[in-house]
Amino acid sequence: MKSVLYLIRRPPNTLADETTDLMLVSGVFEQPTSVLFLDDGVYQLVGLENRQSSIKALPTYGISELHVAVESLDKRGLAPDAIDVDVHLTSPEGVRKLIATHDIVLND
Repeated sequence: MKSVLYLIRRPPNTLADETTDLMLVSGVFEQPTSVLFLDDGVYQLVGLENRQSSIKALPTYGISELHVAVESLDKRGLAPDAIDVDVHLTSPEGVRKLIATHDIVLND
């Protein structure tokens, strides 16, 4: 089965929410799925306890490969401890490798 990487670049309450629903479908069908939060998408990971978000459900659907671009956090003044779920902090080189190692890459 082909591996899928979802790139989340948009803030909450945008098209990124629909992309999150697609991720859940990938999990239901046990497709190897990873998620990379970058640019304004890092805001998807902050304040989850205060809003409804499917992000919290991803591990329940077998999607535990959640990555966040450290560079995006830095540019927005966010510290890794502000993130409300378990993620892998990923360097710019790690981002390139992550994208290169997946069969399908989908943008929000």
